[in-house]
Amino acid sequence: MRAILICCSLSLVLAVAMQAAPATSGAKPRPEVVALEPQQLDAALASGTWLIVEFGGEHCIPCMHMQPVLQDLQATLGKKARVHNFWIQQHPEVARQHRIIVMPTQVVFNPKGEEVFRHMGYFPPDEFQATLKKLGIL
Repeated sequence: MRAILICCSLSLVLAVAMQAAPATSGAKPRPEVVALEPQQLDAALASGTWLIVEFGGEHCIPCMHMQPVLQDLQATLGKKARVHNFWIQQHPEVARQHRIIVMPTQVVFNPKGEEVFRHMGYFPPDEFQATLKKLGIL
């Protein structure tokens, strides 16, 4: 029990430090990764563009660790794909519809709105980019 508390405490400290770290001078600011509402998710799926959605929670520590990764992906992808969050705790019916059982879960949808890839848990940036290259997005 003590090890779990220490691990969680360290993760929280790291997550807070990552969120509070000032941008270095000369560095490009990271784009915001917008959290979608159910109707916006439906519209994004019908938009005819690649869509990467992280289904997670605002207070989920692994989800917090993914935010810089998602922001960097959005910056790299530009208009080739949109990257969004979807908070499943606020919309559990949508989570059930998309068969989400773990936070975070990253899902890649093709321009037809079809799921083409899914990953559960923290997704290291190099592995995420390699996957997107295999899918032809990067």
